[in-house]
Amino acid sequence: MKTRPCSLKKSAALNILFWLIAFSLNFPAISSIASPEKPKTTLKKVLTEISNTYEQIADLQADFVQTVEIYDFNTPYVSTGKLSLKKGKMLWDYEEPGKQLIYVNGLGFQFYVPDHKQVIRSRIGGQSDAHLPLKLLSGLGQLDQDFEVSFEIEAPKPGGAVHLKLLPKKAMGLTHIVITFIPSSQIKGLVIDQVILHEKNGNISTSTFNAVQINKGLEDSLFEFTPPEGIAVIEAP
Repeated sequence: MKTRPCSLKKSAALNILFWLIAFSLNFPAISSIASPEKPKTTLKKVLTEISNTYEQIADLQADFVQTVEIYDFNTPYVSTGKLSLKKGKMLWDYEEPGKQLIYVNGLGFQFYVPDHKQVIRSRIGGQSDAHLPLKLLSGLGQLDQDFEVSFEIEAPKPGGAVHLKLLPKKAMGLTHIVITFIPSSQIKGLVIDQVILHEKNGNISTSTFNAVQINKGLEDSLFEFTPPEGIAVIEAP
């Protein structure tokens, strides 16, 4: 059994973060996707409802568990924390195994690790593959514009979970993504439950959301961050 260096753990965790930023913000819920007259629904209707129902959500907060299975290593890297979203703003608050805070606001993000005494800042934009997931979170991309979308298992039935498979239309570090939505008791529709990222290098990253709270009136101040005195600020491309 191989041991995984700390730097590899951090790299894998940050990689899954960037991809999950895109999907958790842009596709937090979809509304009812089938009528009593139809036992199953169409993919086109699902994609339309994802877009329509997102407009109903002012804010969202959920606990998350992220598991990164790194190719050729036996023990997965697991982290937990809380995700907060509010129309163009986002906060990933990692609690275990170490404190990390990722703030997304407008077209930029800040990645703060208190133990490292540094903040990494970057803007969301450009045409590179690395920026595509972040462009999605800012509303510059659409699900079916950047990916070929299909049902992972089968067309959903009323009241059931929806599993979508996404194949990138252009080259990137992923082979495909599977997103699962489940019925919500808080709004009419389904909320995101799980995202699985299959990377070309063989790594599999899974993020599961629970204790989801919708439209609870999150304050704007939750998403504001000013680096503490004495913290180094690194401007990334």
